[in-house]
Amino acid sequence: MFISIQNKIIVLLIAFTLLPFVVLKILAFPKVEADVEKLQIRHLSSAGHKQAVLVSNWMRERMTDVMVIADNPYMVNSVNLTSKDAEYSEELRYLELVVVEYGYMGAFVCDDKGLVTIATIEENVGRDISQKDYFKQTLLGKTLATSIFPSEVPLMNEFDEKEIGMPTMFVSTPLKNKDHEIIGVVALRVHVATLSNMMHSLKFGQTGETYIVNEKGYMVSESRYSDNLRKKGIVEKRCSLELKVTDPETGELTHGVAQCISGNNGFDARGYRDYTGITVLGAWHWLPEFKWGIITEIDLDEGYGLAHNLHFIVNAILFVIAFPVILAAYLMGRQLANPILRLRSITEKLASGEDLSQRIDIKQNDEIGGLADAFNKMVGSLEAQKAELSASEKRYKRRIHSLKEGIYECEPGVNGVFTWINQAGAEILGYNTPEEAIGKNVETIYVDLEDRKRLVERLEKDGVWMGFVSHCKKQNGDQFYMERTSNMVRDENGKPTLIFGVFRDITERKKLEEELHASEKQHRALLNSISDGVYQCKPGEDGIYTYVNLAGAEILGYNSPTEVVGTRVVDIYVNAQDRNELIEMLDKEGVCKDFTAFCKKKNGERFIYEVSCSLVRDDTGKPIMIEGIFRDMTDQ
Repeated sequence: MFISIQNKIIVLLIAFTLLPFVVLKILAFPKVEADVEKLQIRHLSSAGHKQAVLVSNWMRERMTDVMVIADNPYMVNSVNLTSKDAEYSEELRYLELVVVEYGYMGAFVCDDKGLVTIATIEENVGRDISQKDYFKQTLLGKTLATSIFPSEVPLMNEFDEKEIGMPTMFVSTPLKNKDHEIIGVVALRVHVATLSNMMHSLKFGQTGETYIVNEKGYMVSESRYSDNLRKKGIVEKRCSLELKVTDPETGELTHGVAQCISGNNGFDARGYRDYTGITVLGAWHWLPEFKWGIITEIDLDEGYGLAHNLHFIVNAILFVIAFPVILAAYLMGRQLANPILRLRSITEKLASGEDLSQRIDIKQNDEIGGLADAFNKMVGSLEAQKAELSASEKRYKRRIHSLKEGIYECEPGVNGVFTWINQAGAEILGYNTPEEAIGKNVETIYVDLEDRKRLVERLEKDGVWMGFVSHCKKQNGDQFYMERTSNMVRDENGKPTLIFGVFRDITERKKLEEELHASEKQHRALLNSISDGVYQCKPGEDGIYTYVNLAGAEILGYNSPTEVVGTRVVDIYVNAQDRNELIEMLDKEGVCKDFTAFCKKKNGERFIYEVSCSLVRDDTGKPIMIEGIFRDMTDQ
């Protein structure tokens, strides 16, 4: 059945105009919604991870503080002091300064029997903490942080009142004397409220919050909803150590907390009920060092609010656009029918992309006429660009072929063939033109096929190999050394598609390197024939031997120079001060002649050591090496 072009245009305009919205609704929107949800979960996990890192770093800083106090040499005497001793007030003032300066609630020192000898809180002095687990662990030589637990002494609470049972914790470290024997314990009482402040510093939406739980599932930082929880009678004074984070309906630990305290890091993107009964999205990070879990949650409705709003917006847009599109399609179809047929006739001639001389002859003072003019300008521009592209390609090829180094492309794999090569590359391989080399198997240029295999394996693993040198041969069989930098190109699926790179003939350079190696070998043989010891070492009082000749090794009691290289120079001196004196002379004068000292061989045998040496510096004046000659003067 015949269908007019006008009706076809109307139907097509309606279909193609509404199709993107229908596709958006049916296919794209669910993916966008899922992506938005994934993005929210990533933000949630990222925020929780940052808080976990913040808490870990903060706790390690506290442990560093207590170790710094214990390293103070004056603290050693504190385990034997009483309030009657003159030094007691000085030690106490130091601890009080640390408490005030670094924001701790208190500090104390006890002896190795667990008796508190000095403390910033007077009630602590004389207490026996020998049965405390953290005391026992610290006496084993560990620096540790306790779990958060109710205090046994009165502490100032958030209402500026003294209260027993306040959430508190200690960081403690061994106190050692000058013989590194553990004689006591130094402990700092940490402000637990600081952890809550850190958790509340994260602003994550209107309902988002981060809190800390211990290994039993109790909250040890304060919830941002503490006031509401107290009003409802869920907690009496505070959340820390009072609120067990459970689902109100089941009485079991919430899903996030249960997963976290089992040692898992993760997230829940489907939602679960939190301790207030609200469905939330959650992410959790377990800190095994402190046995704490960092829980980050946000209400499900807020977390996925953007995705839900997007669903409504898409439906509204689709409904609003549908009617105007149908009406516009009908009107435009009537005007577009005839000009479209003419446009079609010309565009079919241009479909091949080769004949760009075609133009559309439509004289109308409307959009169709403007479309025709724009179309003609576009085709003219394409024609000019094609000509420029062709000229640019020719210039590019001329420049590539003018390079003195070989540039190539080949198929991946050991048996790949050359697919492109420049003029210089073809000449290096003994061909007159690149066309002679294209299609040749790459493995034919290698003297040893294993070199090709090694290159391909390296490229498949690392993607690039810079400065690879191999023994190759030209078309006529002449052998030469080739240095290349090659890269493996892969498609979007990671499959190798080609190898490209740059190569050069380094035969002359290789000969020079071999001659230099032979010269160096001859030089070392000459040094090994000398009866005096010749050496090189690193600068400094200790020094490390980096070279010694055979005579030098034998003078020092070794069988070969390799046994000496890497040993400390200072170790051969009977008196290390002699080595220091030599170094001072070299730093001052730069050279020292006939310096004599008592030294010892590998087996401990002593001998008189005479050395003449100089200090070598770099361009900036920095010492980089000491070199010299020495001999055994014992029999002279």
